[in-house]
Amino acid sequence: MFKIKTIHLLAVNGLLWTAIGTKIAITGLSHYLQIIESWALVWMIPLSVLVFVAFYMMFTGVVRKYSERILSMKEEKTSIFRTFSLKGYLVIAFMISLGIGLKHIPGIPSNFFAWFYCGLGPGLLSAGVRFLLRWSHHLSH
Repeated sequence: MFKIKTIHLLAVNGLLWTAIGTKIAITGLSHYLQIIESWALVWMIPLSVLVFVAFYMMFTGVVRKYSERILSMKEEKTSIFRTFSLKGYLVIAFMISLGIGLKHIPGIPSNFFAWFYCGLGPGLLSAGVRFLLRWSHHLSH
């Protein structure tokens, strides 16, 4: 069910990660726009950069691992659900649950979502772009 050429799993990953990263970054920016105290930006923008760098480095390994997994598949066509391992899907489910849970914890300031999401979103988006670049590279060879 939902089988595509195996190489295109890289594009599926790329589009998915890019879309999610864009959505999270936009959410973070909307929280930044609600900030009245301009002095807060002095520490929030560097925090966003630090969060981005941390996630960029973490997602570099994820992109490499799952790209290698996809490229090692021998089938001509593969289910889009084989993109990740069971462990990968569990990590994704945990992260989504954590994100939803954080939004419902009273007392977490909007500032947190501004700097954190503006680091996480671009980190996810950059991973998506790297999946798409790998897909493009392997299509041309």
